[in-house]
Amino acid sequence: MSHPTLNGIRTIAEESVLAYFTANAGALPGVELRAGQTNEIRSLPVVILHAESARAHADFGSYNLGNFEIVFKIYVYSSADDGPGGAAITTEEALDLHRGRVEAVQGLMLDVEALQSAWTEGTLYAAWIESDDEGVSGRRYGNLITYTVVSVYPPAP
Repeated sequence: MSHPTLNGIRTIAEESVLAYFTANAGALPGVELRAGQTNEIRSLPVVILHAESARAHADFGSYNLGNFEIVFKIYVYSSADDGPGGAAITTEEALDLHRGRVEAVQGLMLDVEALQSAWTEGTLYAAWIESDDEGVSGRRYGNLITYTVVSVYPPAP
């Protein structure tokens, strides 16, 4: 008897959010989308979707019934060299462009119903923002936006 392949809950979360962001790529024009930890060469601007950790949902105690709280981090990176055609733009223009990307990411993640419809396996119950941290180094900008995502594995066959 063969058993269906079941992805780990973190893989499910990353693939689902990537599918959702890819379907809504118009909100982030010209931005590369990546999921998980990769050793691939990245170019800016980029949004990296990463399910950092997952733990049994606290409300279920030691018998979690396949329910998880996932720490989901979204990294948004931009550069002052992100102008049209890769041209350099002023740091003020770059910061405005970067913050627009951050707002687009947050807007996508606010639509939990749409995110639920894009979930690839199991069920997404909830997602909410925990923090948004911004940093700058030279002509590069970055935000780390952390979410809590509550999801469950699909039912056993």
